[in-house]
Amino acid sequence: MKLPGLTKIFNRMKKLFRALVIIFALLVLIVIIKTATFSSMQLKPEAIELPAFPDASVEHLSEAITYPTISEAIDSPVDTAAFKGFHKFLMEAYPLIHRDLKKEVFSSFSLLYTWEGSDSRLKPVVLTAHLDVVPTGELSSWSEPPFSGKNDGTFIWGRGTLDDKSSMISIMEAVEKLLSENYKPERTIYLAFGHDEEIGGLKGAGVMAGELVKRNLDAEFVLDEGYAVTIGMVPMIKKPVALIGTSEKGYLSVSLSVEMEGGHSAFPARESAITLITGALNRIVSNQMKSGISEPVNDFIRYIGPEMPWYARAIFANKWLFKGLILKIYEGGNNSNALVRTTTAPTIIHAGIKDNVIPTRAEAVVNFRILPGETSGDVINHLERVIADDRISIRPLEDLKEPAPVSPIDAPGFDIIHKTIRQVYPEALVAPTMMLAASDSRKYLGISRNIYNFAPIIVTDEDLARTHGLNERTQIGHFIRGVGFYYQLIRNCNNQSAG
Repeated sequence: MKLPGLTKIFNRMKKLFRALVIIFALLVLIVIIKTATFSSMQLKPEAIELPAFPDASVEHLSEAITYPTISEAIDSPVDTAAFKGFHKFLMEAYPLIHRDLKKEVFSSFSLLYTWEGSDSRLKPVVLTAHLDVVPTGELSSWSEPPFSGKNDGTFIWGRGTLDDKSSMISIMEAVEKLLSENYKPERTIYLAFGHDEEIGGLKGAGVMAGELVKRNLDAEFVLDEGYAVTIGMVPMIKKPVALIGTSEKGYLSVSLSVEMEGGHSAFPARESAITLITGALNRIVSNQMKSGISEPVNDFIRYIGPEMPWYARAIFANKWLFKGLILKIYEGGNNSNALVRTTTAPTIIHAGIKDNVIPTRAEAVVNFRILPGETSGDVINHLERVIADDRISIRPLEDLKEPAPVSPIDAPGFDIIHKTIRQVYPEALVAPTMMLAASDSRKYLGISRNIYNFAPIIVTDEDLARTHGLNERTQIGHFIRGVGFYYQLIRNCNNQSAG
């Protein structure tokens, strides 16, 4: 006996199943096509042979480290003798630069050199680094004295060998070499060296950039420190990866405070200033801002994705389908999580004066690093919604920085940097990404929208731990390649085609 109702149901189920099979097949086909067309973004420039750089280049870096040009705090006195001594060393080590380039001093210690180009129609280029270093910490914990500049045949040791005198000396060595070859640039090249980057750069890069704005400078690009050639730091990639920063996260610290009646600890109330503050901290840590793929991270995926194994390439080539999975992957690590969300970090808490007295006031400070595409206003609105308690005062602190604009990767400046890296470090891949830390670079936004962060040093996780830490050092061979990078970069800047 036939049941017409069941037959119709079975027919509909067969049609639905066929439709699902077709949809699945189409999805698979789309994934395959997008993966197959997810082509490499790596430039393949002509090979070059860099000149030999003299032994004096290494000696100059070693001597540069011996000057303790420390920045400790905005209101701390500066070691005038160290900075002036460093200036004198630069004049003696680089006679051609001080003969042929215009030198200006700002705020007593920051240096701006101008190398005039022959073609005023070409936009200038600004190369930056900084003279100052962070304090050394416990001296007895260093393997070599932090201002010894010791050359052990493999490494130069000391504070600044990675951050950032290696870049500054590399720039100076490259320019001095070009001058010795009677090289004359078509573009004007600016060398801008701030003296207080480690404490915000207000008197150094801030003042120099302000002066360049007054002069109506319109630069092709600005290249500052930030990222480097990394080894073993990008998952699933065996080759070194040269990371170029194209934006910096924003910076916001917020004070949370509450005042209420205190009293004796022998008969406490159900709530106190401390319990309210700790409850608020728990809520904002447990309910952080949503993750997302910002423009710099999207650019990173586009550059590095095609170089990954096929299964990872398929995922990154199809963000439209696998976005949730990609975000879960990024959220799995502290560093990668910081690339996809505005981070939340409680850093200071104050409450109480005596163990048997319930305090009348409690305060906490929370630091946020804001993702490009979000603002400080978004963070405040999120806090108000999550805390949801009018008794807790939310007050932004000073030193607020919104996320820096994202610099384009389809600009001549990016292509020049990309090309130069591939010539000097042919074994490395190149990828744009977002800066998690701060630099002087955003000070120059008034003279160019093309701000890039890359220093020609080769680093591992171990090296990064030495930066601002103990036993900072750089390999001599890596430093020499860094000189070669700036040498070739300047030559490429004066080629009309970045190729």
